[in-house]
Amino acid sequence: MNIEGIVIFDASSGIPLYSKLRDDIDSSLFSSFVAAIGHFSKELKFGGLSSFTTEEKMIFLAARDQTITALITPKRKEFDRAYSLANELGRKFEDMRLGEESLQPDVYSEFSQVAESFLKRIRNPFVSRVAEFVHNEYGGEVSIKPRLLKKSGTEGIMDMTINLGIRYDPEENNGNGRSVTDAMSDNYIFCKLSDGRISRGEMMEFVDSVDGFGIRVMNRGKLEFKPYYPRRAVVVARDYTPQVFEYLEKLPIKNGGTYIDGSHVFAGLKLRGSGHNSECFVDVWKWHDEGEPERLL
Repeated sequence: MNIEGIVIFDASSGIPLYSKLRDDIDSSLFSSFVAAIGHFSKELKFGGLSSFTTEEKMIFLAARDQTITALITPKRKEFDRAYSLANELGRKFEDMRLGEESLQPDVYSEFSQVAESFLKRIRNPFVSRVAEFVHNEYGGEVSIKPRLLKKSGTEGIMDMTINLGIRYDPEENNGNGRSVTDAMSDNYIFCKLSDGRISRGEMMEFVDSVDGFGIRVMNRGKLEFKPYYPRRAVVVARDYTPQVFEYLEKLPIKNGGTYIDGSHVFAGLKLRGSGHNSECFVDVWKWHDEGEPERLL
């Protein structure tokens, strides 16, 4: 945590007893401000104040019988995002009212679905922020925890997928258009997320899973499984064990990029079109709460 200031002041009088602040912060004005807010919150039955935020700073308070200690830090991005979400939620609610001025809560019960969607985003900020990042980095439509068909006929869950939305003309190349499998392969990006540290075993499991999803199509009266091989596999985590990179170093490299060779997936399959790419390139990112994600591979 980047601490910009410390103030310890008397709990009853608000007089600062000790302060270590940046030059642009007045300790006496700051302590008076904190004491006033604390008194205000108690008068309104809000209970003791533990922290609050201004436009630029966050203040964390630890109150004891005789003293109150305040730590001052820069305001984190989560507060800006929470305010933005609240503003967006209010706008959606106002749009839904459609001119109605009713003050009866039952009239707006259907808004609960919109509110629940917002709560999910707030409850898991890591996933929400990663979804925003990968959309900005790669484009396309992001899906969280989608269910995909596996070779066995059961459903599997991918942490996140990106659909780039590329469309193909079935009559291109003199009628020899790209197959559905080709189109999906070029469209999809598979993502693995971890709010902690990824191990070698977890990375290997993800790499092995990218060729295990596809669709069932009818071919000469028979239902066959056709894999769609993603053009890219993206991993985002807060940290990685050293063994992860020892494993990744053994994968082939092309044009400076590490990739998973998927040629075995399509062996024996008659796929139309000459543009199919069986190379799934791997991007590895290290997540930082403060600052941009760091590309490691």
